[in-house]
Amino acid sequence: MKEKVRKLLNIVLGRSINIRQRLSRLVVMIIFASFASIALLSFCGVNFFRQNMYEMQDEFATSNSEYTKSVIEKTSMATMSKLAIADAWHINRELDLMRHDATVLAQSLTFIMTHPGSYLPQTVMDPYKGKVPPAEPYIIYSPDLRKRGIDKVSREVALTANVKGTLVSMEKSQGDQYAACYFGSKNGYLICSSIFPGDEYSPISDDADYDYDPRIRPWYINAVEVGKPVFSLPYLTILTKEHTDVEVISCSTPYFDSDGIAGVASIDLSTEEIRRFVSDTSDNAGEIRFVMTERGDIVFSSAEYGVLSESAELKDIRKLTEGDFAETISQMTKGESGIRLVELNKTPYYLAYAPIPAVDWSFGILTLEENLSPSIKESRAYYLGLMDKFHKEFQNTYDSMQHISIVIALLLISLFAFFSDKLSVRFARPILELREGVREIAKGKFDHRMNIKTGDEIEELADTVNAMSLDLKSYMNNLSRVTAEKERISTELSLAANIQEGMIPHIFPPFPDCKKMDIYASMEAAKEVGGDFYDFYMVDDHRLAITIADVSGKGIGASLFMVISKTVLKNFVMASNYTDLGELISRVNDQLEENNTACMFVTVFIGVLDLNTGKFEYVNGGHNPPMIYRKNENKFSYLDTPRNFVLGGTPGLKFKSRELVLSPNDALFFYTDGVTEALNEKVEMFGEERLIEALNKFAELTSKPKEFLAKIRSTLAEYVGSAEQSDDITMMSVVYKGDVLEE
Repeated sequence: MKEKVRKLLNIVLGRSINIRQRLSRLVVMIIFASFASIALLSFCGVNFFRQNMYEMQDEFATSNSEYTKSVIEKTSMATMSKLAIADAWHINRELDLMRHDATVLAQSLTFIMTHPGSYLPQTVMDPYKGKVPPAEPYIIYSPDLRKRGIDKVSREVALTANVKGTLVSMEKSQGDQYAACYFGSKNGYLICSSIFPGDEYSPISDDADYDYDPRIRPWYINAVEVGKPVFSLPYLTILTKEHTDVEVISCSTPYFDSDGIAGVASIDLSTEEIRRFVSDTSDNAGEIRFVMTERGDIVFSSAEYGVLSESAELKDIRKLTEGDFAETISQMTKGESGIRLVELNKTPYYLAYAPIPAVDWSFGILTLEENLSPSIKESRAYYLGLMDKFHKEFQNTYDSMQHISIVIALLLISLFAFFSDKLSVRFARPILELREGVREIAKGKFDHRMNIKTGDEIEELADTVNAMSLDLKSYMNNLSRVTAEKERISTELSLAANIQEGMIPHIFPPFPDCKKMDIYASMEAAKEVGGDFYDFYMVDDHRLAITIADVSGKGIGASLFMVISKTVLKNFVMASNYTDLGELISRVNDQLEENNTACMFVTVFIGVLDLNTGKFEYVNGGHNPPMIYRKNENKFSYLDTPRNFVLGGTPGLKFKSRELVLSPNDALFFYTDGVTEALNEKVEMFGEERLIEALNKFAELTSKPKEFLAKIRSTLAEYVGSAEQSDDITMMSVVYKGDVLEE
């Protein structure tokens, strides 16, 4: 044992001169220096950490509580803003439907008045002659007209009575709430159809003599003055006997004959549904919901008192308030939307607002600021508790690790003192020889050989290095040749991919001057080049051709057949003044089948959309049926189309085209089987059910095809996860906007 200690001291003091002893001394010095450095750093670090722990606790808790408050406030503000927009849209939809119905009624009357020879005389019930059922139109003559004689307008009445069916159908479409559809003539009579839910006959039957002249009513006068659809403020209808007056909103618009304005058509709708919507959705403490006109007048409100409450006399609340609140109200009257922190009666509120464009009104949600913020004290206490717990756990862990480190250090030093001398002798010389040999090989001298005979793993390592040098020599020669070949193939594939990408439309919007439709498409190849493609182009100034296809197979062969298929399809469509799309596709099939020695085929869906009429003629050549979105139904469904046979496989096939008519804001979604057959990590397909579920989930984005496709692609990527793409993924969305009436 004394000899071992003496040798160790010689090593530490530097008295040894051979390589083995130098190696042992160096290792001993490194171990001692490492342990000393670690101990010193640990001691300084713990003291520094202790000095700053409580300060860091306070800063961490404060910063995290402020961050939490900021995140919650931003999220709540975004939610309030979206809620205001959604509620405003709900009210706007009800009023916009009224305007649409009033316009249709006026257009029907105008057509009847300007084409009298196209209609037979009709009759309408007169309350003088019997009780009127609730769904039966009736006529009221003004006192002035009765004095002059109602026979003077009998011919006109018999003509306009042809609109009875329109009156009743519009009235019944309003459901269980009170509604009335009517029109007043410039000659002093009114034909009306009104429903009183639960009644056996119209209240007009109880008092057929009451004095009523439509020409002096505000709804008539305002529509004549404006000359277009106009809404009234809420008012009480004039009902009879036991019936309580009903509050309604009117939408009125003039109709015409050959001489000009012949009268005014109008629709009344009970405000009960709107009031219930405003009141029922305002059940949070400190929250007020209200509807305001463009002049700053409160129309509906959930507030029972205060500046935002309803009153018998209209009041411009811009003049009754000041500061940020009045400024925000002014923005609302201009049809803007947003959310702002305002002060009302020295109390901070958040005011979210959105326009109701059908009537130039605005909808607002006012809520207390404190309702959006969590308790900062609770957040701070929570984070301080976490930091205190962390401090205690850290101290306990450090003490334990310190004790363990001391024990391990002493054990390692003892073991090293015992084995370092023997190990250094055995390993130093062959390792140095091996190092020098590896250096020679690393310089590129692959013919160099090492002759190490130790009888252990070092000898095996030397033999392995010798064998490796021979393999490296052969490998380097092969690598140079293979690398050059791969670079050539990679360059050609990259060029092919660029050419293929350039052949399909990739500039959006493709027709910026065309406002009748919008389109967006994307294609992702599973390999460097793919077999999917899409295409769209204008056949003439009002017809848009749309194509999506999937070539059998993948890689270079599929990409070449894709180029041929796309070129032949477009050339046939553009070069022929076709009258039958099915006959044209039959000719394309024969062309692709000719000299098709590779026996490839392509599934194709092609259609031509008339942007003036919405007519869409299409042929499905073995492709996945597209999805169609109907705006009035607000959902997607599969397009009813037979698949027919693929193109290029069999000559002489006959293809039949089909037609449908798109309404404004309807949309079409095209895709290849790479979408529905996309596989996740469990080798499960995405499937048609998940696809249509995703389409309906983001149906509100169909008017923005680019954002719509991004959402569908994101949903697909989330489902696939890290699984490798198994097939080309191609999607295209087309929204037909048509000639939509301006609001």
